[in-house]
Amino acid sequence: MKECLPLRRTALALALLSLSGSALAATCPAYNPSNKANKLYLVFPTAPLAYPSFGFSAASATNPAAPFNAADLPSYTGTTAALRGAVKHVVELDYCEFNVQVLDQTTLPPTTFPRRNTVAVTTKSDITDGLFGIAQAVDTNDPTAVDYAYVWGKTYQDWTGGPGGALNGANSTLDRWANSIGGTAAHEAGHNYGLAHNTTVVAGEDTYKHHMMPAGGSLNAEDRAGYRRHFSDTEFSSLAANLGLSLQTMWNWDLANPNAAPAHSLELRVLYPLATAPTIDWSYGGCNSPWITPTVIGPIGPAETFQGGTYYPYTVKWSTPNPAWGTGGCVGLPGPPGQAPGGVLFHIGASFAGVNFNLSTLNPIVIKDITLRDVSSTAMALNPRLHAFDAGTLDTVNGTLNLGVFNVAGAAARPLQLQNLQMQELPRVLSLDEMVANGRIADFTGAPFEPWEKTTRTLVRIAETSPGKGISVPIAKLNQPRHVYEVITADDCKKAQADSFLNGPDTADCRPGTNIDLFPATTVYFTANTVEPDATYWNAEKREYVKGPLTTRTYYQLSGRRLDQNKNGIDDYIDARQAPAPGK
Repeated sequence: MKECLPLRRTALALALLSLSGSALAATCPAYNPSNKANKLYLVFPTAPLAYPSFGFSAASATNPAAPFNAADLPSYTGTTAALRGAVKHVVELDYCEFNVQVLDQTTLPPTTFPRRNTVAVTTKSDITDGLFGIAQAVDTNDPTAVDYAYVWGKTYQDWTGGPGGALNGANSTLDRWANSIGGTAAHEAGHNYGLAHNTTVVAGEDTYKHHMMPAGGSLNAEDRAGYRRHFSDTEFSSLAANLGLSLQTMWNWDLANPNAAPAHSLELRVLYPLATAPTIDWSYGGCNSPWITPTVIGPIGPAETFQGGTYYPYTVKWSTPNPAWGTGGCVGLPGPPGQAPGGVLFHIGASFAGVNFNLSTLNPIVIKDITLRDVSSTAMALNPRLHAFDAGTLDTVNGTLNLGVFNVAGAAARPLQLQNLQMQELPRVLSLDEMVANGRIADFTGAPFEPWEKTTRTLVRIAETSPGKGISVPIAKLNQPRHVYEVITADDCKKAQADSFLNGPDTADCRPGTNIDLFPATTVYFTANTVEPDATYWNAEKREYVKGPLTTRTYYQLSGRRLDQNKNGIDDYIDARQAPAPGK
């Protein structure tokens, strides 16, 4: 489909410390994307390059792909290399949270990876047809593994690069050119990944002019240049189902050091179902954490059994001092970087990557126990305690998805209380840095969004869990309505093809199908308190050990999943909706 011209504190308190997230720079936190299954290639030719043909006029010919050269854009005063890098960065931000690796090169990509989407980015113009870009198809539900698209960067020069234009004079900045050309590249890739033109805005969203998939005539020059457009909630949710997310689980914790002496490092013993170590692709680095950049060590022992499954033990270790500890909005938290003094609340967090394309079964990270270590790396006498959470299990008998919550302590330990287990269904990924007390619902760039339902569901008010035991909590019904369910018919495709500023064809092809989101949502966000009713801990104000309830808090974000129990490649919800009526 084309885009055409005019065509988005110090003392231990029994109540938890209020911790606010730090601002995020415009960088993708998923810094290790090489294992992502979907490859999005941006090809910037240095000379005419043989390329697939899917244009519809002489001016829109896509073969050969024209070169990408800043000299073709007289209003732009920077270098070709800078513009190429900035365009790639815009596309990386747009696809950051998906199971998509963005790559750039000057030639056609190799056939190494089966799922690849190639966009030729050129500085040729098709002002004649009013085209910024064109994709091979609206590939509804993304069944096509190999796709191509094309971008005419010089159309922006011819359209709005002249005097008074949105890309002229003081407006001709690297960012504005990158927003324009990069936005078109991301838009065309979105068509190949299954998205049609869309101006739908759900409650709480910003204007559709900030979104990625409006038709070309819905946006003016300033909409394109002045803002890095992003996928809307429905677009994001559909892409998450088509492509998968770059995460499976995200964890944050409010913890306390119950010892009088400072803790110099922290270790989580975790269980993971694979012998290959889980990857941390994002970690919390706000000013209320003594440490940054945790590492994964292991396996640290043989496989073991947990809840009927086989798991391998690993250590996730925090020991690198955080230079921001106790500064900024966290002023008042004592101790030098890398130390959590006795009786002080602090925060840690990490996201574990989920780069497998199959999201029918998620790989859980089970938190077994926490060990604080002193200056000599010796385990400290007292440690905070937490509940373990699984990634959810399907109960086909009762038709529910259940969350398992476990007290994984040994038999000699005391029972724990689970308090205020709450849940929200989200249309997009909540920033790890906002998974804190009083955190906002916002993405990794700081842009706010709203849960699908404004009311937070309380799943458990209070429940006691004995050592080695757990509870199973229903969180969703398998037949509940999806937040996104959009049937694209052949007639819908014809309407899309007729949607053109200059009355030409609007797409090379459009494939009917159904867009749907993950179950029960793109992500599910849980918060819960773990209370050890009769703990011994250091009271920094009294300067003595006391006994009483000690609370820690878990913030847990879990990717949604595909439901395909009959393994026919179609979501079970679509099967049920499209099944013939009895007697037909």
